[in-house]
Amino acid sequence: MTHHNRVRLSKLSLGLIVALAAAPAFAQSTSAGLGGVVTDNSGQPVAGAEVVIRHVESGTVSRATTDASGRYNARGLRVGGPYEVVITKPGEGTATESDVFLNLNQINTVNSTLAGDVTSLDAVTVVGVAGGLDVFSANKMGTGSNVDRATIEALPSIGGNIQDYIRLDPRISQTSKGRGEISAGGQNTRFNSIRVDGVSASDTFGLEANNSPTMRQPVSIDAIQEVNIALADYDTTITGATGAVVNAVTRSGTNSFSGSVYYSYRDKDWVRKDDGDVYGSARGPFTGFIDEETYGMTFGGPLIQDRLFFFANYEKFTRSAPGTTVSSAAAAITNPQMDQVIQIARDVWGMDIGGYEAPDNLKSDLEEYAVKIDWNITDNHRASVRYSKVEQADVFLYGFSGTGRSLSSNWSVTDKTVESITAQLYSDWTNNFSTEFKVSHRDYSAVRNPFSRLPAIGVAFGTPNSTTGAPSSPFLNFGTDSFSHYNVLETETLNAFGAATYYAGDHEIKFGFDYEDNEIYNLFGQNIFGSYTFASTADFAAGRYWQYSSFAPQPGAPLDSIAAVYSQDNLGLFVQDRWAVNYNLTLMAGLRVDRIGLGDTPMENVLVDRVYGLDNTQTLDGAKLWQPRFGFNYTFDSDRPTQVRGGLGLFQGAAANVWVGNSFANTGRNLVAYSTPAFGNLTEAQRAAIRAQFPFSPNPDSQPQPVANQQMAVNLMEEGFKQPSVWKANLAFEHELPWHGLVASVEALYTRVNDGLHYERLDLGAPTGFGPDGRSLYWANRATGAGVRANQNAEIAALRAANQMPAGYENVTGWAPDGVILLKNTDKGSSQQLTVSLTKPLVENWSWLLGYTYTRATEVSPLTSSRAISNWNGRMVFDPNEEVAARSNYELRDRFTGSLTWQKAFFGDYKTTASVFYEGRTGKPYSWGFSNDANGDGYVNDLFYVPSGPGDVMFVGGAAMEAAFFDWLNRNPDLQRYAGNVVPRNGSRSEWVNTFDVRFSQELPGFFSGHKSEIWLDIMNIGNLINKDWGQVYEVGFPLRRNVAQFRGVDPATGRYIYNFVEGGSGNTVGNVDLYDNQDQTKGISRWQLQVGFRYKF
Repeated sequence: MTHHNRVRLSKLSLGLIVALAAAPAFAQSTSAGLGGVVTDNSGQPVAGAEVVIRHVESGTVSRATTDASGRYNARGLRVGGPYEVVITKPGEGTATESDVFLNLNQINTVNSTLAGDVTSLDAVTVVGVAGGLDVFSANKMGTGSNVDRATIEALPSIGGNIQDYIRLDPRISQTSKGRGEISAGGQNTRFNSIRVDGVSASDTFGLEANNSPTMRQPVSIDAIQEVNIALADYDTTITGATGAVVNAVTRSGTNSFSGSVYYSYRDKDWVRKDDGDVYGSARGPFTGFIDEETYGMTFGGPLIQDRLFFFANYEKFTRSAPGTTVSSAAAAITNPQMDQVIQIARDVWGMDIGGYEAPDNLKSDLEEYAVKIDWNITDNHRASVRYSKVEQADVFLYGFSGTGRSLSSNWSVTDKTVESITAQLYSDWTNNFSTEFKVSHRDYSAVRNPFSRLPAIGVAFGTPNSTTGAPSSPFLNFGTDSFSHYNVLETETLNAFGAATYYAGDHEIKFGFDYEDNEIYNLFGQNIFGSYTFASTADFAAGRYWQYSSFAPQPGAPLDSIAAVYSQDNLGLFVQDRWAVNYNLTLMAGLRVDRIGLGDTPMENVLVDRVYGLDNTQTLDGAKLWQPRFGFNYTFDSDRPTQVRGGLGLFQGAAANVWVGNSFANTGRNLVAYSTPAFGNLTEAQRAAIRAQFPFSPNPDSQPQPVANQQMAVNLMEEGFKQPSVWKANLAFEHELPWHGLVASVEALYTRVNDGLHYERLDLGAPTGFGPDGRSLYWANRATGAGVRANQNAEIAALRAANQMPAGYENVTGWAPDGVILLKNTDKGSSQQLTVSLTKPLVENWSWLLGYTYTRATEVSPLTSSRAISNWNGRMVFDPNEEVAARSNYELRDRFTGSLTWQKAFFGDYKTTASVFYEGRTGKPYSWGFSNDANGDGYVNDLFYVPSGPGDVMFVGGAAMEAAFFDWLNRNPDLQRYAGNVVPRNGSRSEWVNTFDVRFSQELPGFFSGHKSEIWLDIMNIGNLINKDWGQVYEVGFPLRRNVAQFRGVDPATGRYIYNFVEGGSGNTVGNVDLYDNQDQTKGISRWQLQVGFRYKF
């Protein structure tokens, strides 16, 4: 059945024959689509009408013919426009539609009535939101938005990163502006997928929380045509993300040669200076960078008119940053003292350990090259190929901290390379059948190149401990940083995609496959060269180390045996049907299945099986997930466009490969740990005997191997472990208001974890008792809080005592400090978002968008690290292994966004543009905790118990300290409300944040006819420029913990906790809220910043 007038027209477009609308339809495609229904004056379908769709600037033509229902379809079209659509049927007439623009990943609809004559319509204005996403369409069901080229050029942005533009969507929050991290619906920032021209631009291994493999995205924003953001798209081609799928398509050449050269610059003098106080402390000077500059070019045009086109771009970014900042404690190490150490290293040990003169500035470079070829093979077949390469170099000065400084031998440079090629083919075989095929290949490498090849060495310059003789800070660090001994990452990714679409009347049936294969090589050889600590310069000269440790492959095994080397593939099959049921209702239903293959297995650890009954060789191999999806759109019979839409579906994401790779890299068998006993428990004679047997060696390839004290760290996953997946559902209502084309929208988005990720530590051992609040304690001595994980090695000790250790494990004395960590699935965690927005399209030089999103999100683990041990201890807990969903680290409860663009050509067609972006949001959540380890698991991540009143706990300072504590507590009602209870994780919030960013740009004449130049000024956080107290971001820093008091034990007589509390001054235990300034990756987000830019277009 055919239903004409499918898209309702507003009063703004009464009298127009054609209605335009768009909707998410292609998921992770890189193209656009067009379709519609052609009827006659009586409303009957017109069969056999010819539809010619021509991209005006390139001459690219796509042809279609209406079927018996009057329906036509075209897919694989270029994003953007303008297009001209001509519909002709002899005897029925001709209709022409000009200035049609097509959005990425969407189907635009041009319905037409042939009235027996020629009809020409120019520049139809459509009601739509910022970024060009048309609101009203029968095909629009899920949740998402678009950002087009015009919006990209208008918005302020310092880094030119995609994250700066997709923040327009109020459901997307920048959880860290400095690091470019975004969260969709309060979910983990690593759970998004970023793709450019169908190729993943994400961090394929998962080391970076911003999901980008380089400091900036691996494609210039000047090369991007449009960006699509999908939070819940029920198209069954969607895969690989449980957060947002961010899909960008790059620009293409046309029949005219055109291009641009551009340059942007900022420096430290264009950032707010040193002034103001931060909670009573003077703000420090800005140390983020000395200057930053970006320059590049784009150029495109025809190779063969109407057939073959090219587009190329080049960009280079350079940042100069201060060399280093030496803390006051580390500054106590004088130049003569360092000279003495350098001389000892050279004369006694034959080592060149470098110098202490850090460079005045450090250069970080990123360079990108890319070229794209588009080929119109025929009117029915179109192809494209794109090649890109990104190279980055970053220098890191390791060894500088609050308690130490380093020499140049401790430093390194990290070189990264991302190289990719992708090819696509679109074919219209008949009027009812079309296909799309895509294949891509991507290589990524990140290699840390140290300035030296030596053991990692630290020499103490503080006074040794009077009882044990242990060294104390400050330390001079030199030799190869222990994490840089071997640190190589290489990934090779192959993707293939194929889809076919068949049109049968009111049904659009799509089916196909996608395939991804990842080859992973990760060599992380921590401490392979050995690591030594010396208590003094004299001890270093004599080789009297205080502590020694190293790692090495199993005897006789090659270095590669300690690397995580494996391949993982994913095969997806999908089918769906989009059905126009009647005039008002459109339904879509589909099914997708993903199956993971992983042919490699970790090295078996028999001891893990003997102690815990678990197989550490478990992998994702064979994991399968069926994902049903459903969507609908209902258009009301109303004077103004009104619709309700929604859907429900299951989506599989991808755990960061580094989390999967930990099972290969940390089996406890491929890497042997060597270390000396704790010298603090030995006599000097015993220490000397150990040093004599295992002397200090400056040779990185010949390190001591004491075999009597081997410990194992093991990472493994549970049997049947699955990739993360979530259920998503949305429901939205949209209506065009009677004023100025305003569109009001309200939408609810619900996400529930189907399979999440959760870490447990198996080697905690049995608790030694319980605290007054019921938490498990693992102290050897609960009265004083001494001896962590008292029963950690009880099972191994029993096996050794019974002489039942497995063969080959006889020298294993226990589990290493990093323990035995199990990666499991959990079904706990959810997110709810409610969004309301009001949008005015660009009419009479103005456009604006206002949005508000309310978010509630819970999670079991924030998963903030690449290491299993850090993911286990990187959350605040009541019980270390609890599987409890609490407020998400990434939840920003309330978020208001607003954007305003004004544009006017005062002379000729040279536009003056001013735009502003506003964000107002709640602060990040945080937890109140003990300032030290309170439960004896060895980590500072314990939720605080708030005394109910005087006498509930004991204080080491007696009545005076108790009075001081409750006086402080009474001044902190946010904590006081939990009196008599343990505080919940992330139960408090940092302060509200308001920021405004603006851009002013002016087009000017070029040197030749048709050329234009443009200058622009970005002012980030302009409120702080107007008033120094505005635009400040006060937040509790990572790991979102605010300390209260120290745990000092459990009183044996009364069973009460013993606390130590100090407010202010030296030894302060109370954690403050920080001003996020230099702390946030030295970006200075609490200060106003300026950037200028110039672009010449020809």
